[in-house]
Amino acid sequence: MLAQTDTRRKILELSQDAMRQKGYGGFSYANIASQLNVKNAAIHYHFPSKEDLGVTLVQRERRRFEKWTARHSIRELDAWGKLDWFLSIYEHYSQGGTRVCYLGALENNFDALPARLQKEAKGLNSDLLSWLSELLRSGKESGSFDFAGAVDTKALLLLSAIQGSLQVARANTPDTFYDVMDQIKADLVPAEQ
Repeated sequence: MLAQTDTRRKILELSQDAMRQKGYGGFSYANIASQLNVKNAAIHYHFPSKEDLGVTLVQRERRRFEKWTARHSIRELDAWGKLDWFLSIYEHYSQGGTRVCYLGALENNFDALPARLQKEAKGLNSDLLSWLSELLRSGKESGSFDFAGAVDTKALLLLSAIQGSLQVARANTPDTFYDVMDQIKADLVPAEQ
């Protein structure tokens, strides 16, 4: 039998993977319980409802992103280094083009999500867009990036392209993701370079 903290951690890991593979509606407590070889009650003990589980997953991802971006090693990167770091998160989580990001999984059926989970998903979306906007703003000011249009709109376009490329890669090939990432970078290169 797993210790309670190990069980909770394993529930989160399995749920995270299931959500990124099948979406929020594509997995159940029974799926998780069978993988852990426990009863559904063990899942309910840690997360009384699936909404509680979903909210915890997104809150955990928000905390992770906040910690990652606060790291000295990340803050000290130049604009291109920060962009590469950000893209590497999606590359890691895609698992060879077979998974999508949390937002992609949640936004797919956003209106069907419970209100608390919608709120957390919007928060994660805001966190990512704010960080990307600041990266683009500082990169443009330093001359590292060049692009037309408003910074916030460009951040939205980039996040949409990244998320969309993970969706399309599942039906196409994992190279789809890399092709889109290469195009994102090419579109940011200043004209004189």
